[in-house]
Amino acid sequence: MADNNSISLETLLEQQKSLSEAVANLSATRSQLEEQLTTVRNNLSTNAGALQYANALIQSITGEEPVEAATSDEASEDEEVAL
Repeated sequence: MADNNSISLETLLEQQKSLSEAVANLSATRSQLEEQLTTVRNNLSTNAGALQYANALIQSITGEEPVEAATSDEASEDEEVAL
């Protein structure tokens, strides 16, 4: 009966190797996702700057206040991403 509950050392080593590979893959994926998130944040900042410039240009041409849009700073307060 004790034999039914035992696991061989070979099985444990295979599981350890498998888990180590899974951890390495997850770490690599996390790094890629963090790089992508940085790229997206940079693009949002650039877009926000372009929007501010366009609004200022519209205001200088028309003399009217442009419609307010949420900036990336305001959006990030509502949509925080935990790393």
